[in-house]
Amino acid sequence: MLVRLAVSWTDPFGIAHDAGEVVDIDAVTLAELEERGVVDNLDGGPEEAVEEAQPEWLGPGVAEEEPGWLGPGAAEEEAADEASE
Repeated sequence: MLVRLAVSWTDPFGIAHDAGEVVDIDAVTLAELEERGVVDNLDGGPEEAVEEAQPEWLGPGVAEEEPGWLGPGAAEEEAADEASE
């Protein structure tokens, strides 16, 4: 089950997790962490946690627009578009 941490937490394997990080834990661990106030309550369920945890673009630089057709003839179409401008 995916949950967002409200505070820093070290899991049973010794791996440190920062506040705001989304971690996958079992129901027993979730109950223990909820008692201690370690996890945030999410109204939308685990899907909301996953969506918030993943930024739109993970690569270097700025996200570019999706390219159009990249197959045969793509360069010809691009050259025709530039010529008409």
